[in-house]
Amino acid sequence: MKFDFEEFDYDEEDVFLMPSTSLAFVGDALFSLFARVKVMNTQAKSGKFHALATKMVKASAQAKILDSLLPTLTEREENVVRRAKNAHTTSKSKNAGLADYKKATAFEALLGYLYLTKNTKRLNEVLTASLEVEL
Repeated sequence: MKFDFEEFDYDEEDVFLMPSTSLAFVGDALFSLFARVKVMNTQAKSGKFHALATKMVKASAQAKILDSLLPTLTEREENVVRRAKNAHTTSKSKNAGLADYKKATAFEALLGYLYLTKNTKRLNEVLTASLEVEL
């Protein structure tokens, strides 16, 4: 079976109108993969990879990343983030407060939005900026 990314050709407006939880679902997977690939480029031994990746993807880290990105967001990106932060959720993180959890979800929704709209230039800018945040 061949995986064809062109099969997932969403209109930007359709992506914008998707539930923020759906965008966050995609963004969570994307950021998790990004973190895992990044830690492989470190001098750490393979046994430390999980701990390093977990440090990047935990809710408090993602909340810090989002806070640092806020001044750079476009109006459209701000709307995606705002909707995701304000979405009613029945989920709760076992290791994070509600405020950090909502910010982390908003960060993941932003990543999902950028990925699904194929805005790879901006997605790379956001991911690169995430590495500059002191966690």
